[in-house]
Amino acid sequence: MMKRIPLHFLRLVLCGFVLEASASNLQAAIKLPPFFGDGMVLQRGGPAPLWGTASPGDSIKAQLNGQTISATADNNGNWSAAFKGLTAGGPYTLTIKGGSDTVSFSNVLVGDVWLCAGEMNMASTLGDMGALAKDDVAAATDPQLRWFGSKSMMFGDAFQGRTWTDTTPATISTDSAVAYYFARDLRRKINVPVGIIVATSQFSPLQTWLSPEGFDSIGLGPEARTALDEFNNLDTATPRFLRDLAAWEKTCNRQDPGNKGFAQGWADPKTDTGDWKRISNLGDLSSLDIPNGGVVWIRKSVDMPAETAGKDISLSIGILSNESSEFGNVLGTVYFNNREVGTLGDCLKRVYVSREQPPSKVPGNLVIPGANVIAVRLFTQEQKPHWKKTDLKFNSADKSAWPSVTPDWLAKVEAKLPPQPPDAVAGRPVPPNSPFQSGLPSIYYNLLLKPIAGYGIKGVVWYQGEADNETFLGDMPTILKSWPPFFYRKLLPAFIADLRRHWHQPDLPFCFAQLPAMKAHIHPNGQPQKSDVAQCRESQLLTWQTVPNTGMIISIDLGNGILTPPNKKPFGERLALAALAKTYGQKVDFSGPIYDSMAVEGGKIRLKFNYLAGGLVAQNGPLKDFAIAGADQKFIWADAALDGDTVVVSSPSVPAPVAVRYGWLDTPLNCNLYNKEGLPASPFRTDDWPMP
Repeated sequence: MMKRIPLHFLRLVLCGFVLEASASNLQAAIKLPPFFGDGMVLQRGGPAPLWGTASPGDSIKAQLNGQTISATADNNGNWSAAFKGLTAGGPYTLTIKGGSDTVSFSNVLVGDVWLCAGEMNMASTLGDMGALAKDDVAAATDPQLRWFGSKSMMFGDAFQGRTWTDTTPATISTDSAVAYYFARDLRRKINVPVGIIVATSQFSPLQTWLSPEGFDSIGLGPEARTALDEFNNLDTATPRFLRDLAAWEKTCNRQDPGNKGFAQGWADPKTDTGDWKRISNLGDLSSLDIPNGGVVWIRKSVDMPAETAGKDISLSIGILSNESSEFGNVLGTVYFNNREVGTLGDCLKRVYVSREQPPSKVPGNLVIPGANVIAVRLFTQEQKPHWKKTDLKFNSADKSAWPSVTPDWLAKVEAKLPPQPPDAVAGRPVPPNSPFQSGLPSIYYNLLLKPIAGYGIKGVVWYQGEADNETFLGDMPTILKSWPPFFYRKLLPAFIADLRRHWHQPDLPFCFAQLPAMKAHIHPNGQPQKSDVAQCRESQLLTWQTVPNTGMIISIDLGNGILTPPNKKPFGERLALAALAKTYGQKVDFSGPIYDSMAVEGGKIRLKFNYLAGGLVAQNGPLKDFAIAGADQKFIWADAALDGDTVVVSSPSVPAPVAVRYGWLDTPLNCNLYNKEGLPASPFRTDDWPMP
């Protein structure tokens, strides 16, 4: 489990500072970051930098396969040097000498290194694919395909303790599935060693990956720094908020009146519960007549299997929506067989680690076979507490089988709160945002990209954008709250430029996945709808079309309306095609049809496309998900048909058409325009009308 990191250290990491080795009278050993180690892959051809620390003034020499490079440690002990023009091959031994110290790394390969980064779908592993990847995992043996990945964490050193690993069935299941299929296909085509560095975070909008300099480039530097300053003041802001909240509760008579139920045995298994009332779930306490909130005890008897007796267990009671402005609305104390074992609702005190409530720990001496009583004292400011989930779950080290538990509880009111004064809600103190809530600018740049920036790489593979739709829809507080979804078209090019700047490679290849179908397939009133996800896809398409040395794969046919599509294989395979075409210059088709131009022909619109790959194809029947509009800008579903290498779109309801849209939905599950290589067309629009 992640440990909390002292905030003074977080300031250094998250504000972009680097902890440097200080000068010392003692001879310092040569130290390098963990991604320089046994089994690493260094980039062939171009620069392959090394860096680390030693004693100030030390002369550093590094040797690999007959090439020697040198550097001198500066006053802080930092040094850097770079091999140039290395030829693919190995394994070699890399030796670094300085002062009286020598460091050697064995089994070093030279080939192509790719950084594979992004959020949840890049983070998803081969193991997550289950049976879909079973045969591929069993066949995954390639000593010249190697992996180095970050730990999944919010703070600290995400790479510390990590090592390079070969591709084997025993190790590959924990590696990124998209990255694996990309790398596997790439290896088969280029026939040189390949190194994959994985840097991912599960739910991370693009603003969290952009550096402070990147925000400067789009005019948002001051806003980004303000957000960072707010976070860096959490160590003083949080206690101040808790004091202010206590004062507000006292002034408005919203205080917890004190625990009287425990002394009356309300957590004791022997207590008679004949006068307790049954509630169907934790989310609705309205039957208990506490319209203004109060103190409620809930309890449940659970039959534990004999094999769990005497064993340490943990239990989780739902998930409260109890962050930011909701903090303090529900606070709870958890009891197991009359012993306090945990709390609920105080996650604000752990914003540095997790937004989730930690489970309650039950020592084995409390667990008996048969009936065990779980009781919770809830102090709630409202009659219907905001629970994301209300289920009861158990866990233990040996993964014991647990009894099924019904959602109902017994409940009894200990105290009722009086009505709030008229201005109480407006005067309630507002808590500081945690990094989870604020989409903290630059957090993953500083944690995951900055430490490895400069490591010699061939290019970047990027799969991200899911969280940005939540950001722009307002589900995540953000410095971008005043910008519409199509602002992503500024963020993504700025991010690519940011990577190229920090890697000192102005033409660094960048291959990325356009978002697939992500949400429920809905046609309100049977007609097209406004789509924020479609705007994000358009931003990705425009980035590919306008930013040099980039390649985008279209995946509109791969998502099946699921945020995290289970089968990552075609994503990785298509990304490999994009890299082979755009970076290696191989003559392979990697894209489906891309809209090029339109012409109005009476009551019809004729569309032309690029990336035909032999011609257009309508898979599985007539073309679908085309919409058409006249000058009134009101789109309706249209008829569409192939005419050679063009598509003709029309509707009798729009006699004078001026614009067409295709797949302009969050989840266009009916898109069926392909080329003859079986690659789908990108969703598009012919108009440039303002988005609502």
